[in-house]
Amino acid sequence: MKITLEKQREITLKFFSVGFGFAMSFFIFEVFARIAPATSVFPLEKPIRCDYKKKITINCLHRRKPYSKGTWSAGKFRPFNQFAFKKTNDIGQFSDINFKDFVENKEKKIQVLTIGDSYAEALQVKNSSSFHGILNNQKTKKKDEIISTSIAASGMALPNYIASINYARTLTNLNEIIIVIPIISNDFDESFMKYAVKGRRGGLGQFFFNKTNEKMDFVEMPKRQNLTQKSIDFLLKKSALTRYLVYNLQLTNYLSANLKFLTRQKETEKKYVANIVESKKKETPERFEMGSLAIDIFINKLKNIRSNSFARERTFLVIDADRNSIYNKSTKDNDSFYQTMRKEIIKKANLSGFQVIDMEPVFNKDYAKNNIKFNSLYDGHWNEYGHKKVNDKILEMINML
Repeated sequence: MKITLEKQREITLKFFSVGFGFAMSFFIFEVFARIAPATSVFPLEKPIRCDYKKKITINCLHRRKPYSKGTWSAGKFRPFNQFAFKKTNDIGQFSDINFKDFVENKEKKIQVLTIGDSYAEALQVKNSSSFHGILNNQKTKKKDEIISTSIAASGMALPNYIASINYARTLTNLNEIIIVIPIISNDFDESFMKYAVKGRRGGLGQFFFNKTNEKMDFVEMPKRQNLTQKSIDFLLKKSALTRYLVYNLQLTNYLSANLKFLTRQKETEKKYVANIVESKKKETPERFEMGSLAIDIFINKLKNIRSNSFARERTFLVIDADRNSIYNKSTKDNDSFYQTMRKEIIKKANLSGFQVIDMEPVFNKDYAKNNIKFNSLYDGHWNEYGHKKVNDKILEMINML
């Protein structure tokens, strides 16, 4: 059957009409996503590789491009969502204080260096509202000024805290510097590769403890990405709509949770406490064993770095609480994984001469009085109020030195 010229024009016109309609729709949704605003992406700076047996360098650590800027957001649209303007310093960390300036102020101000994971990275609040950022606008009781910065990245655990401190040691003498390390529920078993978070980048470019000895293993970030990874990164970087769907609306998580009926995967009941799946020792004996071992290795390595009592009393471990049990006014399960690890690290840190800031009684008392939550509706990370409560305790501890 021969197609007439008029018919060809009709088909071509329909094709371009449909294409134009899709393009305009995408453009409109893209504009909406930018206004919402969709969260920015802060891609990791490459390369991430490390010959840690020789020396810890900046290339060993997760970091962003120095002096990059963007907006983190969660939720659907203004004014109901949560957003914060973020920027990185000279070594790609989310801090308003350049590490060069931090080092050069050694004789002028009280120096505070925070080491940690996403709770110290604090994407959910602007840099100056994080617990370590607030310190830069505060003074001690003796009227001494404070300069505070951080080395932190999402997904890190105890071995990476040690690596970050060792990197800082290559840049300056840490003996008189106050080191603050938030300890979060997933820091213990996830210190070993077996229990590390899995995913597109989970566990890559990170340090892990070794079960057979106290050496640390480093898993290198691949130098080259496959086509799928490149395509995902390109879309997330260039399209606000893609970021809005993936991060703000959590579309991939929604689909994963609601399309399980298409697979043969059996649904198992999981109890979430803080940001981990809870368990009992009789259910997961190896997990408890590994968590306890991680604490021992971490404390021993920290003691070797902070080798005298002067440095150790200037090392603050901030222990997070099971905030859900506080909000729900429920009884703590003292035999659960997190509660067991909390008690153990508090005990061993105190015996080793480190300062412990236990946020559980602080959060408990404050919530009973003010009924204000310490994290947003969107995730378990501390909000501005939570960061301020942590900051209050750190400043109180500094004033006791």
